[in-house]
Amino acid sequence: MRLASQAGEDWQYELNHQEAEILLSLVRQFPCTEMGLVQFSKTDENPQAAEREKLLAESLAQHRQELRGLAANLLGEDKWRESGTGRVLTLNSAAREILLQILNDIRVGCWRALGEPDPLELPITSQRQLAYRQTMDLAGYFEMNLLSPED
Repeated sequence: MRLASQAGEDWQYELNHQEAEILLSLVRQFPCTEMGLVQFSKTDENPQAAEREKLLAESLAQHRQELRGLAANLLGEDKWRESGTGRVLTLNSAAREILLQILNDIRVGCWRALGEPDPLELPITSQRQLAYRQTMDLAGYFEMNLLSPED
C-alpha cells in the first residue's frame, strides 16, 4: 500500500489485491475485540476516579458504536477502481480519518487482548494470541501507510 496522490480533500492509495482484501476484511470485522475496562491509574485512590472511568468507558463505547455504523459504507465499491497492479482506494479526508480511527481501535484492542505487553516481544502460546498479534500488526501496517508521505 502506498499513497499514490493527494489533492485537496482527496487521497488515493494503491494497494495490491491481497492488501485490498485484507483491509476490507479488517474493516468488516470491526470491532474484533471487546471494549474492556478503562483504567486511568492503578494507584489513583480518589473516590471520583471510578466515576471518571465509567464516563470514559461509556463515551468510548458510544464512539465505537458510531464507528461501527460508519465502517459499513467506508470502503464501498464506489471507493475503489482497478489498476494495472491492484486497486486504487480513494478517500476524502473525513473517510480517511474514520479509517484511521477504526484501524487504531483494532490495533489497540488486540494489544489490550494480549495483556498490554511491554515490550511487544511476548511469546505466542495459543492460536488466539497469534490471531490477535497478526491482526494488530496488520492494522498497524495500514495505519502507517495511511499516514506515510508519498514515496
